[in-house]
Amino acid sequence: MERFFSQRARSIRRSVIRELLKFTQQPDVISFAGGTPDPETFPRVELARIAFQEIQENYTYSLQYSTTEGNVELRRAFLEFLRKDGIKAELEEIVITTASQQGLDLVAKTFLDPGDVVYIELPSYLGAIQAFRAFEAELVGITLEEDGMDLERLREQVKKDRARGKNPKLIYVIPDFQNPAGICWSEEKRAELLKIAEEEDLLVVEDAPYRALRFAGEEVPSLKAMDREGRVVFLFTLSKILAPGLRLAALVGAEEIVNKVVAVKQATDLCTPALTQALALRFLREHDFEAHIERLRSCYREKRNAMIAALERYMPEGVLWTRPEGGLFLWVTLPPGLDTEKMLPKALERKVAYVSGSPFFVDGTGHNTMRLSFAIATLEQIDEGIRRLAEVIKEELAALPSSVSA
Repeated sequence: MERFFSQRARSIRRSVIRELLKFTQQPDVISFAGGTPDPETFPRVELARIAFQEIQENYTYSLQYSTTEGNVELRRAFLEFLRKDGIKAELEEIVITTASQQGLDLVAKTFLDPGDVVYIELPSYLGAIQAFRAFEAELVGITLEEDGMDLERLREQVKKDRARGKNPKLIYVIPDFQNPAGICWSEEKRAELLKIAEEEDLLVVEDAPYRALRFAGEEVPSLKAMDREGRVVFLFTLSKILAPGLRLAALVGAEEIVNKVVAVKQATDLCTPALTQALALRFLREHDFEAHIERLRSCYREKRNAMIAALERYMPEGVLWTRPEGGLFLWVTLPPGLDTEKMLPKALERKVAYVSGSPFFVDGTGHNTMRLSFAIATLEQIDEGIRRLAEVIKEELAALPSSVSA
């Protein structure tokens, strides 16, 4: 059958995380692997009531096709929510997508030709790497520092790529509680990134799935709120702040960009489901969404604190981790010489799971890193899971040649 596959299909590989999740769904495995939100935070009672009413009373809309742009009232509700965050956009500048992963796919389809250069954080989100590689872009990783990308390196790389005849086009970033590293960009670096995009005539794709989940530190404006030239394409999702099963998100950009994205989306799925849009709209209208988000922040703050405390309690010397001010992830760096991908089977034997760091790096590095999610485990599971993981790491350190471990 291989000869029937397109060159593009042959090059696509299945998601490392999605494949790993199959092994972590056993009830006795403590999983820090998936980026899934805590299901106990889902407003299931409210959504069940809304769904019953929508299907019974509003079936002529909720069970019918929707427009490609999405439910007008939901788009307005999204814009109102984003306006509170300093993002000012008009109805013609937003399109509802079937989750933000579709937004990434639409960005790739709309902007990328084979060989176009996309600058991406090192490490970066696997779903974005998949989406951009599927359309044969050249991904160039720019190292993350504690407050964002190494922008001097970015500036130099863009000039180098132009000099070798390449076509730099996009910068893809997750400025707030980045997946996988958990860091938050400083306002200074956000401003400088926009300056570079202007100087080099590049678009910026700002992926913001975790922005509303800040539970510590000071608010920093989004790139989209700081954008004065229409260079930022902003991706917003309900997956982490309402329920991922709704598969609802939005893409916000200049009207010219949104018009083209809508045309591309029509060839992809015609429209995002009307039913889930109706559920989300009713929830946003009838319930205190800000209070709901505040409950999420409280939940994840407690879990993050528990994971940091467990890491401090159990991990051996030389293991480092981030202290995120929001989001769902911690990023752990082990001493040189350890390989978290090779170590994973031993961790699974101890019934604890994580995601190896190397797939998040487009340059083949990151073998001694891992991503830990504190979102779905209970406080007790967090403590026990980190204890088990620390045991595995200590054994791996003990097995290293003395010249490596020294």
